[in-house]
This record gives sequence, C-alpha cells and structure tokens, in this order.
Amino acid sequence: MRIVPFNELRDPHDFFELMEACFNEIAQPEHAAEIQRWDARRKGEFGFGIYSGRTLAAFVGVMDLPVRTRSGNVETALGLHHVATHPAFARRGLARELLDFVHNRGARAGRRFSFLFTNKNWVAYPLYRRVGYEDLRIIGRATPRAVRIFDPGRKRPIRNRTSWADLAYVEALFAELTAGRTGMVVREPGWLNARLRQHKQRRAEVFVDRDGYAATEPDMFGRWIREFLARDRAAFERLLDRIIATGCKGLVDCCVLDPILAGIYSERGFRFRYHTYHALMAKPLAQVSVRQTFGPHFFWTTVDQF
Repeated sequence: MRIVPFNELRDPHDFFELMEACFNEIAQPEHAAEIQRWDARRKGEFGFGIYSGRTLAAFVGVMDLPVRTRSGNVETALGLHHVATHPAFARRGLARELLDFVHNRGARAGRRFSFLFTNKNWVAYPLYRRVGYEDLRIIGRATPRAVRIFDPGRKRPIRNRTSWADLAYVEALFAELTAGRTGMVVREPGWLNARLRQHKQRRAEVFVDRDGYAATEPDMFGRWIREFLARDRAAFERLLDRIIATGCKGLVDCCVLDPILAGIYSERGFRFRYHTYHALMAKPLAQVSVRQTFGPHFFWTTVDQF
C-alpha cells in the first residue's frame, strides 16, 4: 500500500474507474483540471490516493476553504471531496488511513478545521463520525427545505435575462448581505460566474433584482433554488414571482435561511421538510471548538457545495 498525490497516479484512468465504481460518475482524465480551472478553492493539490497493487483502492480529495470566524478574521480550512473506496477493497481501513493522512497534513499546514459534505445514508457517514466529524447546524437553527408543485398553467413562460453586469452586482449584494456573518462567506471576484461555467449553466439561471437575487438550477420537471438572498420582503416577492413565471412545474428551495422568506413560502402553499439526509460536517484539527470559533450562525448554501 502506498499513498500518492493525484498528479502521481499510475494512470489518470485509475481515478475514472474508482469514481465510476463508487458513484457512477464519469470522470475523464481531465476531470480534476476542469474543476480546478473554475473553482478557486481547488487551485492547489487535488487529492491523494492509495494503491493496492496496480488498483487505485481509495481516494480523498483536498481543497482550501476560505472561512470567516466570529472575530472577523478570514482563515483557510481544509475541505474534503471525492472521498471514495473501491468496493473490492471495502472494510480494510483504507479510507481511515487516507483521512488520517490528509488531516495530519492539513494540521501541519496550519489548518484548524476540516469540512466535508456528505449524505447520511451513505456507508461513509458513520466513519466520519468516528474520526471526529460532527454535523454543522447551518445558521444555528433548523433550515427547512421548501417544496411546491404547480398546477399546469396556460400562461406563456417569461424568459429571464441576466447580464455579466448583473452577476457582478450579485457579488456586491452577497458581500453586503453576509457582512458580519461567519462561515463560507468569502468569495473571490468572478466566483459565481466561474461556478456557472463549471456546471455548464447559463447566466439566465440567476435571477437578479436591485435588492436581492436567487441562484437557481433547472431540472427536467422544475427548478432548484440554490441561494436566495434579499434585503427585504418585497424583493423576495418580486424574485419569486419571476422564477415562477418561467413556467417551472415544480420549485424546491434547498435551504431556506431567511424567516421572512419562509413566511412567504408558507403563505403560498409550499410544503416544508425539516429533516435532511445531507450533512455539512466539521472536524477540529487543533485544540479549538467549532462553535466557539464560528458561533451558532454558520453561513453556508448549496452554491458552496463541494
């Protein structure tokens, strides 16, 4: 068994085979370079794998996550992604060995925290708990998922139009609306545009108002709201009307952060689900407390998913 960085894999197709075996994900040899091109958080080392003979038996991706603490300081945390163990090598402690390796490496580099996003239904979730990760309660309270299925309408869908200038304005709005908050609120200029390109989305999926915006993602039967921020109730109302006017058959807000928006959804007949099978998890890599460092109001949306 030997641990090697991504750029020293025996064959780039080894990573392809592992991702397909674990997640049914088609990862071409240029997969890592494409992600690193658009996501500024992944500009450094992509990750580490462990070989058993000639087979890439396990892999853990690493990235740098800029986060703001309650003191107002910005620091870099460790982020984990593409955590996978080949089914043929399951239950041999390989994932644990790789996690220990990247945790120790991150701690030596001065990282005080490690974050990862996962699904509670996956086999790996109990492992993350055993190695010290805990579920992070976003914004310090239950954040419901709002769902609405619309009756078929006869109105002609209205096309949303978003310009490059609108995306720049969104970045200014984000900085204003997250000022003073802790968590993943630090973004480089052009970050949202880069995310759209990474996921092959159009600018029109972002709805922009003078007092707010909604970053969405189309689906075959509806639309996902990934991030919805606004200065006041009127802006939430205007943006929601515009999203619905595009003719979507269903609408899901993945993480309702604002109580005003939750009230609007309730008035409009949305259904809420408070239990989630997904989890943003955090682990201290030093003698520090996640809650004391970030407080009870950690900010994160699914736009930041990694």
